[in-house]
Amino acid sequence: MRFRCSVYIFAVLALLSCSCREKKAEVSHLTVANENVSEQTEQAVEVRVQELHESVFNHELLANGKLEAVKRANLKFLTEGVIQQVFIKESDKVVAGQRLAVLDHTQQGRLYAQSQLKYKQAVMDYEDQLLRLGYRMTDTNKVAKELKNVARLRSGLSQSEIELQRAEADLRATSIRAPFTGKIANLKAKVYNNSSESEYFCTLIDDTELVVDFLVLEQELSFIRSSKHLKVIPFNDKIVSYPGTIFSINPLVDKSGMISVKALIQNSDRSLLDGMSVKVMVQQSISKQLVIPKTALVERQGRKVVFTAKKGIAHWNYVEVAYENSIEYAIKRGLKPGDQIIYEGNFNLAHDKPIAIARQY
Repeated sequence: MRFRCSVYIFAVLALLSCSCREKKAEVSHLTVANENVSEQTEQAVEVRVQELHESVFNHELLANGKLEAVKRANLKFLTEGVIQQVFIKESDKVVAGQRLAVLDHTQQGRLYAQSQLKYKQAVMDYEDQLLRLGYRMTDTNKVAKELKNVARLRSGLSQSEIELQRAEADLRATSIRAPFTGKIANLKAKVYNNSSESEYFCTLIDDTELVVDFLVLEQELSFIRSSKHLKVIPFNDKIVSYPGTIFSINPLVDKSGMISVKALIQNSDRSLLDGMSVKVMVQQSISKQLVIPKTALVERQGRKVVFTAKKGIAHWNYVEVAYENSIEYAIKRGLKPGDQIIYEGNFNLAHDKPIAIARQY
């Protein structure tokens, strides 16, 4: 009986010993797993850095504007009639004085010829009047002004000159000529139609110089006044830009708190068009600024943060932005010259996080 009890107690103790060894092994396994997880969590993040220096910052003001030709005219016939010929088409380049179209001028031509004949007859009668007074045409410098006026009236020379000038003007009015060098647009009239059927014949545009009209906020007025130059960028080609010079600032503020500004643009390659919408960029260089790329700034807890690298550890810095353009920030406070700012690999970075600086190429 005693022997059986001893065997039973030994078996129980053996089972308890095995159970303890298994639990210790399990605890040891979990400890190793946790250590591996910890090592993975603390793995260094690869980043790119650059040293911060004071430099020139290009302050920018962006706005949308519309282009308008400096010279633009809707050309009309000065008299009514049937259009006989049109010598141009849309987009044609014409020079000042070039004839663009002509009306049927049969009647005007006949009246002009008659006026010429009357004028020649009046000149002959004027000579006769001077001969009766004892003078020749070659002696007109010797004739008193009063006598010449009497001779002109009696001969009808004064009246015939007026009629000839009127007939000549009526004949000229049957043609349209370009008042300046430019490009044809909005050609409305057609051959054999009456000139009065259209509001105007065509539009003539000189696109060598254009004016861009854009709006700025009243708080941006001081920046505009201190800036003389800008550039415009077409929406259909964001690579090409055209320089311009501000020449007009409207002294009135509209109901929305906006001010109209105008600048002259040199359309060197004739790619800009009258009425085109463009992006306007006004720039001003500000020296001695701490300039960082926009990728270096991230939002943390609703505040602006820039990470810096110190001895393989990332440190975050709350910053205040002084100026901003399309690619950079100028930092007002929160950083200092010599800081190694992290501009790549910082999106999910945390404070005191181990980092590995990537090789710079």
